[in-house]
Amino acid sequence: MTAESVRFEQVTKRFGAVTAVNNLTLHIQPGEFMVLVGPSGCGKTTALRMLAGLEDPTAGEIYIGERCVNDVSPRDRDIAMVFQNYALYPHMRVYDNIAFGLRLRELKGALWQLTHLGEARAIKQRIDARVRQVAQMLEIENLLHRLPKELSGGQRQRVALARAIVRQPKVFLMDEPLSNLDAKLRDQTRAELKKLQERLGVTTIYVTHDQKEAMTLGTRIAVMKDGVLQQVGTPEAVYFRPANTFVATFVGAPPMNLLQARVVEHDGKPALRLGGNTIAVLEAQARALTQWVGKPVLMGVRPQDIYTDRTAPPDAILSEPIHAVVDVVEPHGDRNDVHLLIDGATAIAQLSARVKVSEGEPLPIRLHLEYLHLFNPETGDAIGG
Repeated sequence: MTAESVRFEQVTKRFGAVTAVNNLTLHIQPGEFMVLVGPSGCGKTTALRMLAGLEDPTAGEIYIGERCVNDVSPRDRDIAMVFQNYALYPHMRVYDNIAFGLRLRELKGALWQLTHLGEARAIKQRIDARVRQVAQMLEIENLLHRLPKELSGGQRQRVALARAIVRQPKVFLMDEPLSNLDAKLRDQTRAELKKLQERLGVTTIYVTHDQKEAMTLGTRIAVMKDGVLQQVGTPEAVYFRPANTFVATFVGAPPMNLLQARVVEHDGKPALRLGGNTIAVLEAQARALTQWVGKPVLMGVRPQDIYTDRTAPPDAILSEPIHAVVDVVEPHGDRNDVHLLIDGATAIAQLSARVKVSEGEPLPIRLHLEYLHLFNPETGDAIGG
């Protein structure tokens, strides 16, 4: 298969007074697995539908390769789309569901005519070979004779994927294709889908509201909110260096803790004051806070980066102990999500279940300073980037 780049250049889509996508500029490399992620109504599906040609942009240009496709019909964009609801033809057997698009595109009616029978027979044989090759790849060869109603949800999803793959498109578009599967099957199919995309090397744009799905699948992820692109980067970059408080709290489970702090002078350099606790920050963080002395900031720390003296790794750069009180303990088997009260503020620490804590118990905690995040409380943007 041949992979193509995809570009959104200042693309906007309005539905009356509602702006679903606002000035989207996003470049996707050939063969890349790009995941558009965000809450419901953020514009990710609208962006996908514009790329597919199912919606026309109000402004801006969309490119597949070097060709602007704004005025190109969906059938001529050389894409294949996998939908949330599978969209299989209920009266066709699995074989015919997979082969249908190929027949439309390649045979152009020759198979159903009495003329050019030799050519039609050769095309039919090529289609049969491709259908069976893809069915074998997705391990559904034994289902080719069945109707969609005779399949499980996971089997239907594989058929929908096979129908897209068999066309050998330049771009795959996937709109929450795993959301109808149960949790165990979704995890299994997600791993298979990632391996399949790496094997095929086709540019893939995948829409989901599930940040776990985005983090595990994407070469890069694009986080959207209210039609506006918030951040684009590798899963690691978005997780460890969020551009703003929305990305910080949307990506990661439990979400990042955001605590109101004040920048103070401590030992001749900026530090953070959290309630009755003073937190001496690292040198780079202190430089970023030089202009913030005397002002409030939002301090972000992920639940996984809060430790007790018993759980702190030996190589971590930790803050001095911060006084906290256990409010609620949520067991999750191997770990507990421990809700803490810190001078009236609340935070969640993710601690090993081997660490026994009780509600109402004082619990000194330490923060991993290397993974401390600082945000402008007015704009939500990261300080010191």
